[in-house]
Amino acid sequence: MLSMFVDFLFPPRCPSCKSYVERRGGFCGACTRRLTGLRTVARSVDAVSYLAGIWALGYYREGVRDLLRTLKYRREKSVLPYLHGMLAAGEAVLMQLPEQIVAVPVPLAPARAHERGFNQTELIFAPWLKAHGIAFESLLVRSRETAPLYEFSREERRRELRGAFVCANGAQIAGRHILLLDDIMTTGTTLLECARTLKRAGAENIYALVLASEHS
Repeated sequence: MLSMFVDFLFPPRCPSCKSYVERRGGFCGACTRRLTGLRTVARSVDAVSYLAGIWALGYYREGVRDLLRTLKYRREKSVLPYLHGMLAAGEAVLMQLPEQIVAVPVPLAPARAHERGFNQTELIFAPWLKAHGIAFESLLVRSRETAPLYEFSREERRRELRGAFVCANGAQIAGRHILLLDDIMTTGTTLLECARTLKRAGAENIYALVLASEHS
């Protein structure tokens, strides 16, 4: 009853185009088709050596981009239902993964994690993983701070990130299947460096799933 009253006073709108939608926490049909949907992301020659597959659940543009920025920089968790709704497309990924797999979030730098108060990747994926019985394990940590990467080229990102991740103390990695998770993929350099670290520690197969990617 309360939710009906709230919807009457504040009708639910699409977070991208602001048109009215039937339920709160979802995109309109047009924005759903334009911004969301599972797709395989092309891998570079280097990535093929470390990642058995990379998938994205949406495009990093318009409403999806705004939602992620609101969560990360304004720390407004009220946008999470919209992001959680995008994860339904990830069901098809599960059918392509080994049964015994562990999810590993790309770690934030300690200073950034302290300032933000959370790792947005964990907030986005945790309910979906729990529903499918996949454990979250922080097997990686940042060994040092890195410069902001948004203005860097792919090669500059690679140099800046080299050695920026290490295995957590006591992490059990050898022989395991791992699903790397992140919120955004631009060049894929961060995922590649994380995968390289895990592979050198003996991981069997490594896959990557991101909420949004700039790649078509």
